[in-house]
Amino acid sequence: MGASESIPMSEKQMELYQEETFFTRKEILHIYKSFEQLSEDKVQAAFLQGDYGRKLDYEEIIQLEELKNNPFKDRICKVFSDDHSGNMSFSDYLDMLSVMSLEAPKDLKAAYAFKIYDFNDDDQIDRTDLEELVNRVTGNRMRTEDVDGIVDNILKECDLDENETIVASEFEEIIQRSPEFTSNFFMEV
Repeated sequence: MGASESIPMSEKQMELYQEETFFTRKEILHIYKSFEQLSEDKVQAAFLQGDYGRKLDYEEIIQLEELKNNPFKDRICKVFSDDHSGNMSFSDYLDMLSVMSLEAPKDLKAAYAFKIYDFNDDDQIDRTDLEELVNRVTGNRMRTEDVDGIVDNILKECDLDENETIVASEFEEIIQRSPEFTSNFFMEV
């Protein structure tokens, strides 16, 4: 009936997950186990009822080892949560890991990275977003004038139309020239 005795997931649901991600059946089962470990009773009860959309709270999701110390964990969870709350269903969780996998194409990774770094959700990365990005990466340990200098350099390099913002197409163009991006925008399954 299900994909496995210990995993209460219908065959149809498993096939849907395989179609929508870059994962094999075995990888999806492994990911399910890691999701289940975040809140075993809640996940098992939901899946037994066929409620695959039940969400785990943001505080539960960030217990995932790859997110625990990530300075962008709030943005990652918000961007991959279908309602942008930061709370995630298994499908949201699977999507996040799929995009962050090595198999995901660079343009898909770039699109999500852009959303993560667009802190004010206005479909562009502006000076304020870049300041936030630099401060998060450095743990807020830089002087304001040093942050401003880094932001100026980023805009000089990435803002192709020189309007003090980086739009998705400019961001993707920069990412395409960055061979290490794919391996850095990654979470191990």
